[in-house]
Amino acid sequence: MTRRPVGAAILAVIALVGGMTDVLVGLQLTGVVVFGRETFGSGVLAWGILAVLVEAAWIAASFAFWATKPWAWLVGMLVAIFGLLNAMLVLLGAGSLQDGIAAAIMPLVVLWYLQQDHVKHAFGYDEAT
Repeated sequence: MTRRPVGAAILAVIALVGGMTDVLVGLQLTGVVVFGRETFGSGVLAWGILAVLVEAAWIAASFAFWATKPWAWLVGMLVAIFGLLNAMLVLLGAGSLQDGIAAAIMPLVVLWYLQQDHVKHAFGYDEAT
């Protein structure tokens, strides 16, 4: 059995924290928990339900990163690619190069890390695949 890379454990913790924050956002948007003034209507409930579903996916991904499941590597790659797309939208929307670069740093680090040979091997992606 190969040892879990330290970065995989870090990704697991980040995914778990991300999932837990989505729980709070989802509960607030669905009206179950209210943290201050909240506007209801106009699709807020749907966004809350979506946030809860995303939370479930993040928590599942965190356990998959921890257990170095092969599908967790793919999830990490997809999320990082979407993060880069989001960074481009931040760059265009904010009109600030600094904001775009700041939004792109973490996805670039994740993409770089997941492409390392020892990480690919730990997740079951060898040179042949």
